[in-house]
Amino acid sequence: MSRNGRGTLGETWGLIRAVAGAMGVTLRNLFRKPVTVHYPDVIRPYPDRFRGLLALTYDPQTGEENCIGCRLCEYICPPQVIKVEMLKAEKRNYAKSFFLELYACEFCELCVQVCPTDAIIMMKSFDLATDDRRELLLDKDRLHQLGLEFPPSWATGERLRAMQAPASKGKEKVVPKEPSE
Repeated sequence: MSRNGRGTLGETWGLIRAVAGAMGVTLRNLFRKPVTVHYPDVIRPYPDRFRGLLALTYDPQTGEENCIGCRLCEYICPPQVIKVEMLKAEKRNYAKSFFLELYACEFCELCVQVCPTDAIIMMKSFDLATDDRRELLLDKDRLHQLGLEFPPSWATGERLRAMQAPASKGKEKVVPKEPSE
């Protein structure tokens, strides 16, 4: 008898059941259609709430950059991959420089959540593969270019804050609608 008291026959029966279960999974998947996507020739559609690359945005009405250089994203970033310098101007502040070390970014989305002007957002793309790590050190101009190149994700700071805000008594949470694309 074995230690658990089942004996050789019990252990053999357990092994047969395990093998039969594994073979059942194999047979069910044997006749399924493959889900292989031949990337980059065929691009798979992303889910609505997919969050990928980070980018900086412009104000659509004025054409100015949204970043005011407040450095909240720099302070909250766990791996400390964001570096921002503020430039004080007469009307408002700007980011003199903005650097993001994408190769060390955790994509935790905290920088997006704390941004008061929705200047930093996540995009619906992950395609920034390179063989040179220095190309993943993104400056302000490259981050603005990414913001114009790829469609934005659902996860802007305003929408995330509205979604996470506590519901007021007698009212449901109101999540801002997505812009029509």
